[in-house]
Amino acid sequence: MTRSTITRTWVGGLAVFAAGIVASLIGVFLMLAYGGTFTQLADSTKYDFTPNMNGFFWVAVGLIAIGGLIAFLGGIVQLAAWIGACFNSYLLPSKAWFAVLLLGGLLSFFFAPLGFAAMLAYVIAGEDGSTYAERHPAMPPQQTGTLAPTA
Repeated sequence: MTRSTITRTWVGGLAVFAAGIVASLIGVFLMLAYGGTFTQLADSTKYDFTPNMNGFFWVAVGLIAIGGLIAFLGGIVQLAAWIGACFNSYLLPSKAWFAVLLLGGLLSFFFAPLGFAAMLAYVIAGEDGSTYAERHPAMPPQQTGTLAPTA
């Protein structure tokens, strides 16, 4: 993968992820606003949500589920871009970008903004490792001539 392909893939995955999150949040807000009623618990300042099991409620639940699926697919696309960036940066003579991407990606399992920051830095200022890719030499031409018969 070239750096431009990695950039387009990562930004596209980020857009799909954000669209899924927005769709899920819209579903949550619609469900809480119109899909049930809130009743105050006795002797408390807390409220209990009782859903109305009607069509609108289930449409909101479906919107939440579809938004979550879309966000998941966007995350998978971003993961593919990260893997491509790791392979691409491994081809560079200096392994600094590779170390930043690998550590940022692995540490993002514990603190997500690290992986986002590492990929954002690579997208903005990273080098393209595909120019350093080892080119395989062309096959030598076959010798022409007669072959000795074999028995």
